Amino acid sequence: MHASATVASYGSYVILGEAPSGDNIAIARTVIDTNQTCPTVSEVVGGSDISMISRDNPNHFSVLVCEALIEFDKSYQINFASGAVLLPMAKSNPENILVYGDTGCSHCAAGTAAEPFKTLADAGAAKNADLVLHMGDYNYRGTSGKTFFSSYQDGKWQQLEEYTYDAGDGESLGEHCGQVPGQPFLSQSASNSNRPDIWENWQDDLFLPADSLMTSAPWIVARGNHELCSRAGPGYFYFLDHNTRLTGSKQLSCPIPDAGKDAEHNTVQIPNYVVSFEHLDIAVIDSANACDNSSQSPFTKKYKKVFSELESAVGENPAWLMTHRPIYGVEKPGSQAVPCTSKNDFSCINQMMQAALKQLKSKSLPAAVELIFTGHMHRFESVSFPGSKRAPNIVVGSSGVSLSSGAPYGANTTEVDGEKALVLSTSNSLTLNGVQYPSFGYMSVSVAEDGSWQSELLNPEIPEVIVTCNSEQKLGSGVCELGKGISVEH
Repeated sequence: MHASATVASYGSYVILGEAPSGDNIAIARTVIDTNQTCPTVSEVVGGSDISMISRDNPNHFSVLVCEALIEFDKSYQINFASGAVLLPMAKSNPENILVYGDTGCSHCAAGTAAEPFKTLADAGAAKNADLVLHMGDYNYRGTSGKTFFSSYQDGKWQQLEEYTYDAGDGESLGEHCGQVPGQPFLSQSASNSNRPDIWENWQDDLFLPADSLMTSAPWIVARGNHELCSRAGPGYFYFLDHNTRLTGSKQLSCPIPDAGKDAEHNTVQIPNYVVSFEHLDIAVIDSANACDNSSQSPFTKKYKKVFSELESAVGENPAWLMTHRPIYGVEKPGSQAVPCTSKNDFSCINQMMQAALKQLKSKSLPAAVELIFTGHMHRFESVSFPGSKRAPNIVVGSSGVSLSSGAPYGANTTEVDGEKALVLSTSNSLTLNGVQYPSFGYMSVSVAEDGSWQSELLNPEIPEVIVTCNSEQKLGSGVCELGKGISVEH
């Protein structure tokens, strides 16, 4: 598929991040055909042209990603031969923020936009927000199910169907946390794989459905486990990651997979980064490799380093921590799961990150972190700790992917990592005035100058707000409560 002469680009967008100097950066990007030349960027009024350069394309994607640095609080456009495309402004003081997570669609037909993500994205775009936060898991079209690997055995070629490495999110040997000793590292990017990471899946699951959302506001992104290097990691680093040669740094990319080496040598850990706004810092850590139900892996030591470095990265501003996997999440019991309490009513995640935090002198996140935003669990959930200094964890993992059923339902009390927790959770459906709806949603957050905030979980096809939340934490169910008339049933 080619971009039309009138459109010129498959998508133009702005990614926010941090330069090696510690300064905020805003990166204008556009995706074009490989036979085209990178366009220029300029201020909308009276600006000189800035040349865009192409990003390295180590995975041989069939499209070209061009980029240039732009300044905050100024209006820019990308100048194509067919006309200019207006970019969203990177604001130094965002007040209205949208949160999405787990948005891909494994069962949607090839060549179609992921739904219901497109519906949710279009609704968010209409709100004219200042910033979008995406919690990861963008690409399900190209990462669900097994992969065929070719091998030459007993004098003939064979194809073996296997699951690829998934940092513990599965029960096959290849998916296990840290990898089972003696098990080869299986990656979709291996030369004998029939399912490499390709542009068409990124286009269908992200760029088509999120077109209006990407042009409405800049994005800050986290990497999900579906973007591990064994899965759609190459595309994540090409299209979305904020690391760029434009800052004198290097563009990150996945290593060439080596089946004879373990997961630790076949993966990339993205360094922490912080985007500092006037009244709020947003810190991002890469939890794609953090196993939910195990801490018995060399990666636990890596996450101790991640959290240690986070302590010096956040300043005096109120801070939100943004990452894919919940640090504090509650799920139904399972054979591979770790029970929250001896009652075994629920299982608790993320065991690896919780273990890593306990190895710090402080045994906790930095005091400046007042809120944790994550995805990964295919539902909405809030986990609050009344009377504690521990930040609540809000999970927005219901923005398009097939939803999880099972406990917990509605409001519950349990214990999470040694502290009393109030848990509010949707399942795969909710009820309003006797009518049942799939509980998909995205979150709209309003931030005040003092760092306080309030938010709503929304779906344009549900006539009431699904969940309301605020920073006061005086609600009976913790930081969040179900909207008027909303119920979550077994």
